[in-house]
Amino acid sequence: MNIVVNINSIKKAAAFAEVNFIKDRFNQLFKDHPQHHFFLLAADQNDLVASLKNSSLIHVPYYRNRLLQSMWYDYRLPVILKKVKASLFVNLEAVCSFRTTVPQCLALPHFSVVPDSYRSQKKMTVHFDKAAQIITSAQCFKNNICTQYQIDEEKVRVIYNNGDNNFKPLDQSEKEICKNKYADGKEYFLFTGELTGDNNLTNLLKAFSFFKKRQQSNMLLLIAATNYSADNVFEKSLQTYKYRNEVKVLPNLNGTDLGIITAAAYSFVYATRQNTSYIPVLNAMQCGVPVIVSNSLLMNEICDDAALFTEPAVFENMADKMMLIFKDETLRNVLVEKCKLNAANFDAARASQLLWQCLEKCATLND
Repeated sequence: MNIVVNINSIKKAAAFAEVNFIKDRFNQLFKDHPQHHFFLLAADQNDLVASLKNSSLIHVPYYRNRLLQSMWYDYRLPVILKKVKASLFVNLEAVCSFRTTVPQCLALPHFSVVPDSYRSQKKMTVHFDKAAQIITSAQCFKNNICTQYQIDEEKVRVIYNNGDNNFKPLDQSEKEICKNKYADGKEYFLFTGELTGDNNLTNLLKAFSFFKKRQQSNMLLLIAATNYSADNVFEKSLQTYKYRNEVKVLPNLNGTDLGIITAAAYSFVYATRQNTSYIPVLNAMQCGVPVIVSNSLLMNEICDDAALFTEPAVFENMADKMMLIFKDETLRNVLVEKCKLNAANFDAARASQLLWQCLEKCATLND
């Protein structure tokens, strides 16, 4: 088969964890199926995803303008699919071309689709109807797609994401080396993600202040900032924060360093408002690090009983969970073991096998 994959849409998955996860998964897919050829559509002509003999890179523009994007899908994409004799088109965003008979699979591993208006919901429904197969990464996302857009459940397949191989447990001596390097030898809470309002960082700082006042400990808060820029508003706000000397922002760490910093953390705090990604939480659990997460459908589905759940809008509640995991060593040890067991359920090899089965099935479907 000739399979065309639009990796241009990875640009919309701005978070470090999602970008790397998607690229790793498709790289593995190419390796596992050398008898098939994969054509990758990308704006970056040097993208390392297309590095195998059975993969080729086709340079295409990246449009932010919706009208230009729509025209590209309906007029330029069909020409590309015809030229390479495509058996299947895989898109990593919820958009189809309406001028091709090539089966289309929407693989949405990094976000749930939430419309911003009734009009955009109707447009989204048309794209979902056109797709031969939809792949998403959680049962709650599937439920949302099927209910909100009235899509047949048989058309939507759940394939769970998995953690990054860079994230694994460390022994005590390795943890001490990491803490000496990044945290002045102290224990720390860790958050990983972008410095945006959706990640609820203001309430995280309030919760940390509450924790420091109550516990009088030397614990730090480390923030591993992905897609970091020097002019971000959050870091400017830290200049007036009471405990600013006990908060460290670590910008744009590579995968190896981020894995080490995560594995050495006392606890990982991910009480975001958006709840569209769980890879950072899986990475932490894979390291055997206890997690404090938002009390949402997604986090309950992924973490089960291997986490402490908090209300992200109530910083006092978040602080209570931080104090609980700090004071109760027995609870923390139980969570460490539960995290490792739970993370083991998200198997990369099994996910790759299911993805390929979906793509094979999709390639046999026609309009």
